[in-house]
Amino acid sequence: MKTSGFAEKTLWILSFSAGLLLAVAVALNDEKLWIAWSLLGDEKFYLVAGIILFFTMGKGMGVSAAVAVLFSGSLNIALKYSLNLPRPPREYWRAEASGPGFPSGHSQVSTSLWTSLTLQVKRKPLAVFSTIIVTGVSLSRVFLMVHYPLDVVGGVLAGLACGLASFKGLGLRSVKPWLQPLALTVVISVVNLVNGWEVSASQALLGLALSLILASRRIDHSMKILDSLSLLERFAMGLGVSLIAFLVYGFSALIPYGVLTGFFLLGVIMVFTPALYTRFKKIL
Repeated sequence: MKTSGFAEKTLWILSFSAGLLLAVAVALNDEKLWIAWSLLGDEKFYLVAGIILFFTMGKGMGVSAAVAVLFSGSLNIALKYSLNLPRPPREYWRAEASGPGFPSGHSQVSTSLWTSLTLQVKRKPLAVFSTIIVTGVSLSRVFLMVHYPLDVVGGVLAGLACGLASFKGLGLRSVKPWLQPLALTVVISVVNLVNGWEVSASQALLGLALSLILASRRIDHSMKILDSLSLLERFAMGLGVSLIAFLVYGFSALIPYGVLTGFFLLGVIMVFTPALYTRFKKIL
């Protein structure tokens, strides 16, 4: 994917700005600044980011980015609760946290997404920006005293592996690269649910992964439609589906397996929205 000179300059400006903000956070060690950085690794942020990238990145690149988030999220839950390693003592925490400590979910999922994007776009300014974001998110978890340094190192390493897997696959040449870790996401999420690990999040990951697998043949068609639309139209779709995702996230937990059902339907909506939009556009 080729980026314009304007896009590269914008990325360099964003990289410089992010680096400056990170330097200020380190120098001041301010709790509010670190919480702000930590939000960039929050599951809700990456839910929205994954959906918007699904719609806005050309040539199907957004699919791999979204898969990187799903795969990494499910694997992180499995690793955390299997290893069950402790966080720092609670009296030192400067922010709320839950679950075991290793590996850091914020570090892992953020690394997965930005690795996937960097591998696909292959541009130096994005690599620099991605590195700064991952570094900021990882440092925030240590400075907020909710993770040990080893937790975030483990998260970054696991995230690199997940991002690479979403781009290259798991070695099966006959199957689409992004489809391979997505299938593994289903298996891992089922294991997580059976063990009662992060039930709500595991249902969400399983529902989305299942719907994308079942609609995998349709995804190629949807990506071709998206490539024919303007960036503004695609971004508007991403925002609209993100709003639906938040509604699903808020209300589906009220019924048994509602999260699983809701996020399965959300995945179906993601895949079929481009075709529905173009048909509606023709009618108008």
